Amino acid sequence: MEIDRIRSWRKLELSQARAIAESRAGRAEEAYLCRSWAVMIYAHCDQAIKAVSRAYLDYLKVHPREGYDYRTAWLSFHGKEAIRHSSDARYLLCRPDVAEFRTDLIGGINQKAVIDTSNFSYPMLRFLSDWVVQCTFDHSLYRAFCSTLKEKRDAIAHGEEIFLRSVDDCISWHDPAISLLDGFSESALETALLHPA
Repeated sequence: MEIDRIRSWRKLELSQARAIAESRAGRAEEAYLCRSWAVMIYAHCDQAIKAVSRAYLDYLKVHPREGYDYRTAWLSFHGKEAIRHSSDARYLLCRPDVAEFRTDLIGGINQKAVIDTSNFSYPMLRFLSDWVVQCTFDHSLYRAFCSTLKEKRDAIAHGEEIFLRSVDDCISWHDPAISLLDGFSESALETALLHPA
């Protein structure tokens, strides 16, 4: 399944980065490898969560789910704009949930530009979990991880001096990243199983 592909190569690459960093412990390049590894963890979490959400929405277009709140999901992305500034056709999508509009609603949410409008953070993870995939993933377990990883990644990306000098600094992010990739992917897959065959 697409969701398994999305996470499997990322998990492999993160594990390879960990092995390389651990093999260089105590050497001059250790700090550089740790900084690179931290940015890779961030990038894989960011893109995997978005890709899993898109894959789930693609599935939802073909396999409608009873109880999925199509209208609220669409409104969370487009509501204000559609109600105040759009054509009649787009405005009509704001009406109460009607089965004939569900494919249009999902198509509007699943645009790459819509899901990619923000970078990885706890609020983005919470939003995609609760409002888009509408799954039972316990994102609260990752609040501290997401905040700390984003803070470190932003500092690295903006050229600030940051103290990531040893492999131990990054290991604390590796395992939660793998857990996040597995947990969110599994929750999306379990939610997909709720769809009629």
